[in-house]
Amino acid sequence: MLARIQAWDENILRRLLKKHTPKLNKFMILISQVANHGIIWFIFSVPFLLMNKWRLTGFTILLAMAFAYLGGEITIKNLVGRVRPCKKEFEKDLLIKNPPEYSFPSGHTASSFAVSTVISFMCPMLIVPVLILSCLIAFSRMYLLVHYPTDVLAGMLFGIICGIAAVPVANSIQFFKFQL
Repeated sequence: MLARIQAWDENILRRLLKKHTPKLNKFMILISQVANHGIIWFIFSVPFLLMNKWRLTGFTILLAMAFAYLGGEITIKNLVGRVRPCKKEFEKDLLIKNPPEYSFPSGHTASSFAVSTVISFMCPMLIVPVLILSCLIAFSRMYLLVHYPTDVLAGMLFGIICGIAAVPVANSIQFFKFQL
């Protein structure tokens, strides 16, 4: 079963590699870079944090990202230890610096979908652009050959779980009158 999944993952990446063009390469590199270390989402949270009415939303975004980082990057990646596709078959085709961490789940995708989930609950009028950016980030990780499709799917699912978990935790902190 795992061999089938691996073969499916590699087949999709081979097909994506055939779709590479110089313009699309530059675009995907840019999309992936803005999500490095969650920078786009930290920047996105700042206006929320600065407005008293929306401060809880900003805090919840940061909390969801923290859950995604601690659970995905620190825990799951090291437990699973899946080698990235760019360290196996696709190293010669790599368009960005070879990431040192393991592959499963995609951290860029997990943090993006954690933020998307929080936004869907707390600021639904922004969900469409946030979700589009999250999907572009997730796709860019496969396009750039640094994640398998199953890494990205797991990152999506894990990010959604982190976002769902962050909302009641942030609300309970607010309930106990800790001023955010």
